[in-house]
This record gives sequence, C-alpha cells and structure tokens, in this order.
Amino acid sequence: MTPAFPPLPWLTGLVALPCAEGRLLHARFDPEGFEPSLFAALGVALPDSLHSALPKRQAEFLAGRALARLALLQSGATQTHIPIGSDRAPVWPPGFSGSLSHARGHAACLVRQGPALVGADVETLLQGNALRAVRQLSCTASDRALIDAAGWPEGALETLVFSAKETLFKLLYPVVRRHFGFAAARLVAPPEAGLITLALTETLHPDLPQGRPFALHFRLCEDHVLSWATLPATSAFAKPAGSG
Repeated sequence: MTPAFPPLPWLTGLVALPCAEGRLLHARFDPEGFEPSLFAALGVALPDSLHSALPKRQAEFLAGRALARLALLQSGATQTHIPIGSDRAPVWPPGFSGSLSHARGHAACLVRQGPALVGADVETLLQGNALRAVRQLSCTASDRALIDAAGWPEGALETLVFSAKETLFKLLYPVVRRHFGFAAARLVAPPEAGLITLALTETLHPDLPQGRPFALHFRLCEDHVLSWATLPATSAFAKPAGSG
C-alpha cells in the first residue's frame, strides 16, 4: 500500500501520479508565501551556495527538494539529503536515482530505486511572447510543421515538445556529460496515448546515434504539462526506449 501523505506546509495539491517506473509527485507552491523557516519545517537543508540567493530561487529549490524528500521516504530511503553536484545536478542518495523540476509555482519529482537514467520536467502552458520564443528557438522546422498540423489548442503541443526536450536532456546528460541544444532532437509524430516520441538529430555519444528514438510519458493538464522517462542504467542503450 502506498504510504499516505503527511501534512506538509506551503505545498498544495500534492499528488502521486501513475508511474510504473518509480514515484512521481507533483505539487504547487506559492513563491510569494515563501519564508526561510520553511526549510526546517519541510526537513530540507539550505545549501551554503544559496544563502544569498533571491527568495524566488530559494523557494524553487525548497519545493523540489521537499518533494524529492517525500518521494525518497515513500520509496524506502533512509537518507534524503540531496546535495548540489559540481555540475549543478542533484546528487541522489546511494541506491536511488531521480529528477527534479519546477516552473512558476509547480514542482515535480520522479524517484526510482536502483541505478537508472531519469528525466522529468514540468512546464506551465506557454502563451504570448514565451510561446513565440519557444516555437522559434526550441522547435525545429519539422517540429513546427507537425505541431501546426496536429490541431492541438494553441500553445499546448509547443509546451509539451519543450518539456519533452528538457526531460530528454536530463535523461541523457549522465551519459553525454555535456550540454546539447533543443535542435538535437525532433518530434517524430503527434503524441498519443500519453507518449511523445523524439528522435536525435545528431550523434551525442557512440551509443546515442543520430536517429535514435526515445518514447517519453506525458500528462497534459489545464495549466501545465508533465513529461518523464527512465532507462535502466545497465541496459540504457541496448535498444530504443519504449521498445519491449
């Protein structure tokens, strides 16, 4: 049986989403309602590197780490501290892998037991200038053609493609070990049945050749979108993600 959520301050709408790969949590938080005392209340340590950070940055960090702490506890972890690594990525406790994300009052976390590649992202639905910028800078020409032909509500598919590419970056970064841009992947076909497939447009690693497809899960909600994916670390590149 899944452990019940304990009462938590500040985080609202906390929900565990269906996810066969691990523990996937989403919650909302109010940056304007942030107070430094919430770190102690939520059992999260404020790292030295963020002591002088703006309250907004501290709030985002706290929301993500608080969700991750809960996901770890409910996955059986005894250690829940997640330091910031030298490459700015979270350092997960031994025996666990995960991914964190936050965007405009939304936070999400996916935790999986054992060594694995994990990516998760949450985005609020794009509109206005932000939507136009993402279409131009984050979507390839073929992405835009598929988006325009799909007939989704304005901004919904652009947001999903943007989120999926962020998830793919987090998923593959531990192998590639360098930053790569949005143009490194393209949308293969209109998403359906909760899956969106991206294919690499360039070779990122000997085991990540141009054309390699990756199927990622997604959940489209009224004002935000979630995307996530995992791969076993020991067989991550033995076959395309999403295959049997």
